[in-house]
Amino acid sequence: MKQRLFALFHTLGLTTFASWCHRHRVIFLCYHGVTKLSTRSPRDPKGLHVNHHRFAAQLDFLQQRYQIVSLSEYLTAQSTGRHLPDYSAVLTFDDGFRNFLTVAAPLLMARRIPATLFLITDKATEASADRGLEWTPEDDQAHLSWEEARILKDEMGFEIGSHTCSHSGLLTLSAKESERELERSHHDLVTKLGVKAPSLSYPKGQYSKLLADDARRLGYACAVTTGRGLNEHDHDLFSLGRTLVGDNDEIASFAVRISGLRWWLANLRDVFVGGPVETHQRAPIPAPRPAVRLTTK
Repeated sequence: MKQRLFALFHTLGLTTFASWCHRHRVIFLCYHGVTKLSTRSPRDPKGLHVNHHRFAAQLDFLQQRYQIVSLSEYLTAQSTGRHLPDYSAVLTFDDGFRNFLTVAAPLLMARRIPATLFLITDKATEASADRGLEWTPEDDQAHLSWEEARILKDEMGFEIGSHTCSHSGLLTLSAKESERELERSHHDLVTKLGVKAPSLSYPKGQYSKLLADDARRLGYACAVTTGRGLNEHDHDLFSLGRTLVGDNDEIASFAVRISGLRWWLANLRDVFVGGPVETHQRAPIPAPRPAVRLTTK
């Protein structure tokens, strides 16, 4: 039903209208993996690993309508006060699955599309480095090693950030444990990959004002959430919203998501059925408040 409704919205031009309304904002996309499996694996019930043909179609759709920039370009534009082109988009990938190297990276490189990959750094330490570059079904569950991450960064030009050490929800940990997750992951990225100021993706979308302050203090450049919405050019750098993309997203559904129409619909639903209406957050962050789970994934 939802897919049919999204197809209708797209056919009627509502996605084009929503995209135009949000043209001055920057859409951040959140992927997890890209697979060559023809049917979804039982180990991926949520469809976080996008079929490679669908992923290629999404990339082509993006390139025809958006200016795809790197996360570092967005950060530089913020720091210098320079406005990015209208219809700008940033691609990010969480978890550091090995199929980024064997499936997603070749498709991105063929189109010269930049992307940022967020590693679970303990997984990178545990991973074997002695593997080929051809995709296997195991790549959809395996994680990248440090050596493979170094190839992606130094030879292929992708940006590497932190998804913490263990991917634990930071709001479920003590203050000391959450700081350790952030600090050690930051240290590993700096020492093992030479990343000067890593970006951060909050695991499971859990973040708070206190966690954002810790990330700033430890030297992270920015942090991304899984909250819906688009980002202004002066959006707070430690609560950047992203749009989750999955294997269920055919082009119409994908257009609804990246245009910001999905965000409008969610806020409209919350108005009528109750719940928090999501708003954009600009720097500086408001005064401290109790940590709450804002969203999960």
